[in-house]
Amino acid sequence: MINIIFAAHGLAATGMKDSVEMVLGENNHFHVLSLTHDDGINHFQAQLTQLVNEIREHSAGGILILTDMPAGTPYNVSVQIALANNDIDVLSGTNFPMVLTALDQADLPLSELTELVIETGREAINRFIVIDAAEEDF
Repeated sequence: MINIIFAAHGLAATGMKDSVEMVLGENNHFHVLSLTHDDGINHFQAQLTQLVNEIREHSAGGILILTDMPAGTPYNVSVQIALANNDIDVLSGTNFPMVLTALDQADLPLSELTELVIETGREAINRFIVIDAAEEDF
């Protein structure tokens, strides 16, 4: 089973955890880590490294780290950790459907799960457009 980490700025991670638990209930394979105003890069890196090590102690599967945005500290630190570990994938730009899919399909191999989560994220972005009833007749 793949473990999922959502690492993000501010309260986004704890908010995501709350949303996930509202929809799916508690999940022992979902972990969150917040970068707060008081944290520096070194502190955040130590926290993420510790979390990855704790997951590895209890689980043999890979780890998918989802982050809020590319090039931010959560993403950059996650990439540094992934470069030293071949069983960690990192994605940025995470939305709620991506997390739900990752948790629902966490029994897939890491590479397949990562591709499915990317596809889900893209499909979840939609624009609402009002269509004039007169246009619909054509």
